[in-house]
Amino acid sequence: MLTLMDWFAGAGGSSQGAHAVPGVEVKLAANHWQLALDTHATNFPHVTHKRGDIREEPVFTWPVADIHWASPECTKWTIANGQKRTFHRSRQDELIPREKTAEEISAEQSRALMEQVPAYLEGLVSRGKLVLAGVVENVIDERAWDGFDDWRRRFHRLGYKTRVIALNSMHAQPVRTLRAPQSRDRLYVAYWHRSLGRDPDWDKWLRPQAWCPVCDEIVPALQVFKNLRRDMGRYRQQYVFRCPHATCRNTVIEPAVLPAYAAIDLTLPTRKIGEGKPGKKFRPYAAATIARVQVGIDTIWAPLLVPTGGTWNTTAYPVTQPLRTRTATENDGLALPPLLVPTEGRDGKTPFPATEPGRTQTTRRETGVAFPPSFLIPMRGGGDKERARPIDQPLHTVTAGGNHHYLATAPEPLLVPYYTHGKPKPASEPVGALTAKDRYALATPAIDVNEVGFRMLEPEEIARGMAFDDGYVVLGDKRAKVKQLGNAVTPPAAEVLVSALVEAITGEALERAA
Repeated sequence: MLTLMDWFAGAGGSSQGAHAVPGVEVKLAANHWQLALDTHATNFPHVTHKRGDIREEPVFTWPVADIHWASPECTKWTIANGQKRTFHRSRQDELIPREKTAEEISAEQSRALMEQVPAYLEGLVSRGKLVLAGVVENVIDERAWDGFDDWRRRFHRLGYKTRVIALNSMHAQPVRTLRAPQSRDRLYVAYWHRSLGRDPDWDKWLRPQAWCPVCDEIVPALQVFKNLRRDMGRYRQQYVFRCPHATCRNTVIEPAVLPAYAAIDLTLPTRKIGEGKPGKKFRPYAAATIARVQVGIDTIWAPLLVPTGGTWNTTAYPVTQPLRTRTATENDGLALPPLLVPTEGRDGKTPFPATEPGRTQTTRRETGVAFPPSFLIPMRGGGDKERARPIDQPLHTVTAGGNHHYLATAPEPLLVPYYTHGKPKPASEPVGALTAKDRYALATPAIDVNEVGFRMLEPEEIARGMAFDDGYVVLGDKRAKVKQLGNAVTPPAAEVLVSALVEAITGEALERAA
C-alpha cells in the first residue's frame, strides 16, 4: 500500500481523488483552518490530521509518505480578485528599495507557501528519506511568477523529474470518481524520482477521448498550445485539442464534457426576480444582475427541439435551425434550459446556459440559476378546475384516479404560415410541406425578466459541480461550505494525476476509462 500526505487538504477534494486510486492510502492531512480539517476528519476518520501554519512548522521533521500532494494558498497568485499582478517582477522590485504595504507583505508570505514543498523534500533527503512522487497544484497565474523556474529546479537538484500540466477539470476522465461539470483551469506540477526508472504515462491519463467528425471516430485528443512556447493557460484561450491523425490535418476537436445540468437540482424552488431577494423585507436584485438575466433571455433562451423517438436523431438543436427529417416515428419535444447568471459585481460577466459546463467555482456564492416561468395546472374537474398554481405551492390533491398534474413552462414558440391560409402550429409539431418559397415564420413568446424564477446555487449543487462524492459531508454554514468547496481540488483531477504516478512507482498498469 502506498501512503499519501495531503498538505493544504481543505475539505478533501484531493484526498477523495487519491483515495480512489487502487493501492493508495491517505496517511496525513494538514491544514490551517480548523473547520476544513473537521470536514476532512468527518469523511476520513482514519487519517492523521494536523492543524498549523505550514510556514511556521518544522516541516523537515514531519513523517515521510510515498506520495505528496500540496495545494498552497492560491488567492495571492490569482488576478481574479482584481488585484494587480506583481509577482511576475518580484525580483526586479527587490532591486528597488522601498517600504512595502501590509497587503504586499501578506501576499509575499502567502506565496512563500510554494517554497515549503521543496524545503520539505530537502529536509527529508538530509534525513536519508525520500518521497517517491508528488503533485503541487495552484492557479494558472502562478506560472507567470518570475521565480517559478528556480523553484522547479530545486526539485531537479534532488533527483526529481517534473512536468508542468495544464488541466481543466471538465476534461479529467476518471475511472472511480465523479466527473466535474465545471470548467476549472488549474496548474499542476507533477514530480517523480529518477530512481524509479520509469516515467508516468501521461498520454494515457491526460488525453481525453473526443469525437473527430472528419475521421468519424473517437480519438485520444492532443492538447496543443496556440503559442508553442507556452505550457500553461486556459482552455480555448491559450490551447485547444486536436485529432492526433494527420489524415484529417489534426482537426480541432471538443472532448465530451458534462453540462452544468448535472449539478443542478431542478426540484428546488425558485423566486421570481420581481419579488426581490429572499427575506422579510423587499430587496431588489442589483441592476447588473437583472441586466445579465435579460441578456440571457435575449441571446440564449431560444427553445431547444429535443428528439423523443427514433435511433439516428439523438441531439437537441435550437428552433432557429430547420427541422430535421421527419420519419414515421420521429418527434421533437421542446425545452428551455435554465440560465446560470454571475451575480458578483465585476463587469464583463455574462450568463450561459446550463447545457454548458459551469464556470470555475470560487470561495463565494456568485452564480444564480434563472428559470422560465412555470406553474402547475390540474387536468380534471371539481373545485380545482381551470385553476393554476405556481410550483412553489403544494400540489393539487392527489387522488386514486391517476396522475393529473401537469407542469406548464414558458409559452411555446409557434410556426406561423404566411402566403397561405394555414393555421399557426406549435414548433414541437412537424412543419408543413416546404416549397421553394419561404412560407413559415417563427413567433417566440416574450419573457418578462421580472417573471423569471431565480435562485442561488446551493452548497450541495456546488459540491456536485466540484465533483465531490454524493453524500460527502461538508461542515459549517452556507458561506463556510462554499468557501471550503471553492478552495478544493476536484477529485477527478487528483485521481488521474495520482494514477499516473502510481503506475510509475509500481510498474503495474491501472484500469483506464473506456
